[in-house]
Amino acid sequence: MTDWCRRRLLTAAAAGLAAVAGCTTTDDPPPSPGLDRRPVNGYEVEQVRNTDAVPLFTRESFPTATSDGEGTGRPAGSYDYAYVVSEAYLDDLTFAAVSEAQRLRSFAADTDFETESVYLFTTPVGACYDVHIEAITLDPDDDPHGDFCRTLRPADVACDDGEYDTVGYAIRLPVTRERTSGHGGGMSSSCRRAPSQVAFDAKLTPHGSEEE
Repeated sequence: MTDWCRRRLLTAAAAGLAAVAGCTTTDDPPPSPGLDRRPVNGYEVEQVRNTDAVPLFTRESFPTATSDGEGTGRPAGSYDYAYVVSEAYLDDLTFAAVSEAQRLRSFAADTDFETESVYLFTTPVGACYDVHIEAITLDPDDDPHGDFCRTLRPADVACDDGEYDTVGYAIRLPVTRERTSGHGGGMSSSCRRAPSQVAFDAKLTPHGSEEE
């Protein structure tokens, strides 16, 4: 995307316009949590951005870098998510030897796993885009799902649309688990205003109930 087109889109967004001639963007539907999910509020967040598109963490092994693909196209191995419910789970992850990855690990290591847990998410993103949290929800088993979205960075940020960065999130949740049976994450190509949410209460059932 050219700087001209990027600035046209930002101007249109500020004015509430639906489209700009000569510029195109993807219009994915907003995330729709199932009725059995409930939102989490009051979580703590550590967000990082690596401008070399380094994969920040993995449960296996990092891909071997090759000079042929360096700096071109979507970087391999830099999309992942994990749910950390204990120090043992954290030790099973490998974090890259870059400051951004170590910040995520330190944030996770400072978690009190007697009362909290940590959801980790990392994704490649175009250098001219930001990634935001749209919603964090829990399923009936208290396993988390992260919904994220992408927006254009401010027009005064110097960037090359052909380059990629890596964005990472560590999200500390007020939820405890001995083990996890499943968790997930997703990314939307655009951000929309999230629906109003009630504060999370770990004592509530998934659908809530009224006391007689």
